[in-house]
Amino acid sequence: MSAVDIQGAADLMKVHPKTVLNLIQTGALRAARISRAYVMLEHNVMNYIERQIVEQAADRMEAPARRRR
Repeated sequence: MSAVDIQGAADLMKVHPKTVLNLIQTGALRAARISRAYVMLEHNVMNYIERQIVEQAADRMEAPARRRR
C-alpha cells in the first residue's frame, strides 16, 4: 500500500495542489494529517478519480435524453 502527499495526489489527478486541499477539507477525499502534512493512500485517490469518471460519464449519457424532451 503506498501513500502520497498533497503534491503526489495532485500529480495523479492532474490538478493544482490547492484543489486537493479543498477536496480534503470538504471531506470528498480521505486524508490524515501527520504532523504538518496530509497523507493519502494512493488507492483512495484512484477511487476518487474513478468515482468522478463514472459520475461524469453518467451525466453525459443523461444529458442528450434531457435535451430530447
